[in-house]
Amino acid sequence: MKSSLKNFLYTTLGVILILVGWIIISSCISNNSMIFPDFIVTGKETIRLLGRGYTYKCIWASFLRTIIGFAASFVLALILGIVAGNVPAIKRVFSPFFSVLKSIPTASLVFLFLVLVGAKNAPILMVMLICLPILYEAIVRGFENIDKNLINAARIDGANIMSRIINIELPAVAPYIMVGVASSFSLSFKIEIMAEVISGSTTNGLGSAILACQRTDPTNMTPIFAYSLVTIIIVGLISLVFMPFESKVKPH
Repeated sequence: MKSSLKNFLYTTLGVILILVGWIIISSCISNNSMIFPDFIVTGKETIRLLGRGYTYKCIWASFLRTIIGFAASFVLALILGIVAGNVPAIKRVFSPFFSVLKSIPTASLVFLFLVLVGAKNAPILMVMLICLPILYEAIVRGFENIDKNLINAARIDGANIMSRIINIELPAVAPYIMVGVASSFSLSFKIEIMAEVISGSTTNGLGSAILACQRTDPTNMTPIFAYSLVTIIIVGLISLVFMPFESKVKPH
């Protein structure tokens, strides 16, 4: 109980510091209602946006593309992780690939995918490739921490590879998988929105809405701040969903 109260107080203090910083920056910038609107102006605009059906259509479109990209990333990471976890040589072969994948500038990938699949599908591939190494490494880390005595005992009992994977390895790796999911899903949502902005996608989506506001009036940042606040709220809700689950399954 004391720990929960302490966490709440720390979180509240952090939010207050953010608001204070926001007020200071906003008051120091001339014409701040257009360039750096204060949180009251932003809040009013956010409420206005949340009263429009178009906003929810954008939220759903971005969320759906996030789910598609994340699901594809998860399936691929699970397959590669199982192979690498059972064959150390394959893990070493995969290592340079995932190191390069993590190092490639995100903007470069967006422009590549624009040429390959177009603006509508580029954000999906972005989510997939950004989350893939995070999920893969979480799964491989889980395999590295499996009790080898369990594997050896299963082999002595005559269990085949599929039986070991289903009955021993995947249950043992599950906590690591869920930590990877918890740490990457919120990131995938933000990546999807960023990819919409960079790709110039005109389909429904929060990133597309932000880009449309910028093109309509480049000097007015209020709707952009409001859409960003909507995104922050959604990411915060996603984090709250995963937070208790992550604390229960997080491996030691």
